[in-house]
Amino acid sequence: MLIAGANAAMLGLSRLSYSLATNRQIPSALGRLHPRRSTPYVVIAIAAVLAIALVVPEDLDFLIGIYAFGAMLAFTIAHLSVVVSRFREPARDRPYVMPLTVRVGRGSVPVPAVLGALLSFAGWISVIVLHSGARLVGLLWLGGGLVLYVVYRTSQGKPLGRRVTVPATALSREPQEAEYGSILVPLLGTPLDDDIVQTAGRLAGEEREDEGAPGAVIEALWVFQIPMALPIDAALPEHQLQQARKALARAKAVGEEYEGVEVATATVRARRVGQAIVDEARRRGVEVIVLAAEPPSRVRGGALLGGRGGPLDNYVGEITRYVIDKAHSRVILTAPPAEADAPAAPASAAPAPDGRQDAPVTTNQPERSR
Repeated sequence: MLIAGANAAMLGLSRLSYSLATNRQIPSALGRLHPRRSTPYVVIAIAAVLAIALVVPEDLDFLIGIYAFGAMLAFTIAHLSVVVSRFREPARDRPYVMPLTVRVGRGSVPVPAVLGALLSFAGWISVIVLHSGARLVGLLWLGGGLVLYVVYRTSQGKPLGRRVTVPATALSREPQEAEYGSILVPLLGTPLDDDIVQTAGRLAGEEREDEGAPGAVIEALWVFQIPMALPIDAALPEHQLQQARKALARAKAVGEEYEGVEVATATVRARRVGQAIVDEARRRGVEVIVLAAEPPSRVRGGALLGGRGGPLDNYVGEITRYVIDKAHSRVILTAPPAEADAPAAPASAAPAPDGRQDAPVTTNQPERSR
């Protein structure tokens, strides 16, 4: 029984650690995936070392006790998670619904899960009371995990009780050449900010043969647009400063999940956002600009990015149009999810009014979140 349980625990270790890493509950470095086998080799190696250390005393009763401690606690949490998910996500598609479910308000209570949680919790308490070795080591392990979680979340500026995820590709270290070494990412404080930073991270991430070589740099930029009625160095409202700090901190956290990528943050003041983006790109000498396109229009333009008809010159907004027209480098647009009935069309840039060709443009459209 102990051998079967240990084998099941080792099989579940990789899945559990991967889930913890993608949900920012343990440092992403611990959930790093092997480049060829796509397994979280770091945490597996750490678990193997700890398992060897626990076997050294050759105390079978102690091993059974700490296994029971972890198993009973895990079963309790798993059963409670089923109950909680029925209230937090009542409309979620569930291919299998547990029988003997009772409707309560907006959610439902699966009776077997409640009974399982109570029995598992009773078993966990009995292990704590009756087994001194499991009580000591188990509670130390539990306390250490909680401390790691709190320290990691607070150091990353993440809330302790809210779900935060990172793209699964950020845990992969597949060898690839960096397409660009310097990328400018203007942030606009929209839900697409994460998408454009992830796009930049995928373009910049690389497996470096020389560990001392400098990695790719993402320049996250926030532009404060100052009205003509105010001096360019006018004091800014506190809520605008807070919004900029939050967006830049989020961009740094998401971008640096990619191997070999450094995210530099900056703010600038300007009369026109588009002109500021182009000027900063030229001044910094970046190779590409990754920009969030405005939402597709329902009235005019936007056909190339999922909108409905209209003149080609109006398929994006003023800021994006200016950057496409004036940028000296390549421009990559990340468009918002298209409506289900929106026509699909290949992406390209329209000739500028003066007859010259625009900077090369590529569009990237994320999947609709589910």
